Amino acid sequence: MIWAVLDTNVLVSGFGWSGSVPAQIVDRAIRGEFLLCTSRPLLRELSRVMAYPKLRRIFDDPARMVRLLERTALVVEPSAQVNVLEDDPDNRMLEVADEAGADFVVSGDAAVLKVGHWHATAIVTPREFLAALRQGNR
Repeated sequence: MIWAVLDTNVLVSGFGWSGSVPAQIVDRAIRGEFLLCTSRPLLRELSRVMAYPKLRRIFDDPARMVRLLERTALVVEPSAQVNVLEDDPDNRMLEVADEAGADFVVSGDAAVLKVGHWHATAIVTPREFLAALRQGNR
């Protein structure tokens, strides 16, 4: 089974825009087609972003969505801190990838994608990840 860390931008797009590539990924995570890996700090970041005023009309109950992810994901507590990327929450993704031994970090953020690989973890776009899921790559 593929293990992956999804960036907050992928989760927000996936929950908010049905039919999009991120929505297909979130649906597959909820169905258990791959193991979503996360941490408490990443869940808090997701909750914070989904509560932005500009997103309130899209997400009427962000806490419910975060709880859904908590129930379907592997929630790890990273043992090492990473400080590689300028945007600190992005570093939390790399920490989760290390702790969980994730195959992929999935992001739409150019700064994260620029890294390419983090140890044994490939950093890919949502479209690339969806293609890997379709192929069943681990």
